[in-house]
Amino acid sequence: MTNGIPTAQPPTTSQMTKQRTKDLRAPNSLAHPVMTVLLLIVAAASVRFGMELLLLAKKGEMRDFAAYYTAAVMARSGAMFYDPQPGKPWFFENENPELIATASRLGTLHRHETVEHVHIFSYPPAMMLLFLPLAFFPLPIAKLVWLGFSLLVLGGGMWLIGQTISSRPLTILFMVFLALTFHPVRNTLNLGQVNAVMLMLLTAFFAFYRRGHDTAAGVVLGVAAAVRFHPVFLILYLLWRREFRPATVALATAGVVSVLAIFAFGTDQSAIYFSQVAPKFLSALISVENHSLAGFLATVGHSLGWTAPDVQTGSPWTARIAAGLMVALSALLLARPAAPRGSRTADLEFALLLVMFPLATPNATVNHLVTVLPSVWILFEHLLDEGSPCKGLRSCLAGAAVIMIGVVDDFYLHPALAHGVWILAAEIKFYGLVLLFLSIGWLLRDDRPETAVAPAQATWP
Repeated sequence: MTNGIPTAQPPTTSQMTKQRTKDLRAPNSLAHPVMTVLLLIVAAASVRFGMELLLLAKKGEMRDFAAYYTAAVMARSGAMFYDPQPGKPWFFENENPELIATASRLGTLHRHETVEHVHIFSYPPAMMLLFLPLAFFPLPIAKLVWLGFSLLVLGGGMWLIGQTISSRPLTILFMVFLALTFHPVRNTLNLGQVNAVMLMLLTAFFAFYRRGHDTAAGVVLGVAAAVRFHPVFLILYLLWRREFRPATVALATAGVVSVLAIFAFGTDQSAIYFSQVAPKFLSALISVENHSLAGFLATVGHSLGWTAPDVQTGSPWTARIAAGLMVALSALLLARPAAPRGSRTADLEFALLLVMFPLATPNATVNHLVTVLPSVWILFEHLLDEGSPCKGLRSCLAGAAVIMIGVVDDFYLHPALAHGVWILAAEIKFYGLVLLFLSIGWLLRDDRPETAVAPAQATWP
């Protein structure tokens, strides 16, 4: 107070944060019209998505689910549900006679131009614990149950990521629209793939871990690691960050689930998987549908004549080098003191790791890319807070990545793009993953853990 007149006090950090939040959320004359237009766009996408689902439920082949269902029926009867095809570098024509007979009886055979077969069950025996209950239903009912369950876990995963980071309404509408039109989502549902379950498990881990529920986070992550290899990277990340409790719980849970699968299906099934089926996935399949770094190198090298014309998979060394390169690059971007949970930096680290998974593993098809949706959500949420001169360029890179991954359908290619140097124009989704990884990494490297704050709170609609 000076001469009886009170002097203004400098605002506290809490007051500055509240003001910043208020400024970000301040209504303007365009707010309601813009939100109305966005809601109409989302509604239109929802109607189209619903019509596609009705068609899928009525006539969809869901051939990957058909493979899971066939294997589950065989597992229920105690038969060998794997088809390791040991004399082949990859999987195609079935060699397990009981599998062929069962698929023919169930009507799950898939016809190609030259052969009729059923896709093989390529997951660890622990995954069969999820599919075994479906073997008690007829195939048409089982397909509907699985489709409904896939929609439930997809929606649940999206809802969970938005609620966990307290996302603002604009980002929510954008992500709902993206999910309804995202090519990996459509592909996952059309094939009846299992990656929707992985999305739910990974987002559940993120939600529990971010809120400090280490035991629950470890259990969920352990289940995910027991049924797929990719989440093991998250366990390694936790150990690196000296987060020993969730990492230990995850390892213990993965071990318990794997042992339960051994008791349920026998040691011979686990032996077949780990000795004959899993080793094939340590090499990259040569295909423009393989969007990993190893797949890109193997496919481009094969098309340019660097490998023998009759091979189906790349060298295991190519896959190891690609995985090592992605892990090393991620470690370089994460080489900083651990940020507080719930901070912007910690969220971006999780987003970076989810994008690293498909790039580092030898094989990543389009349906695997469903699990990058949380990364896109976290990235766009933080780009809205961005105030640096680089915001425009970062937003363009992120937008290009989303278009390449989620909009461009590269399943059917013009023959000219399948040979020679033109193969470089066919790897669209791989380029999208690289751009998404770079966008998150760039934002992460410019961030400062000591000044990072949790995203401004929003009301979940």
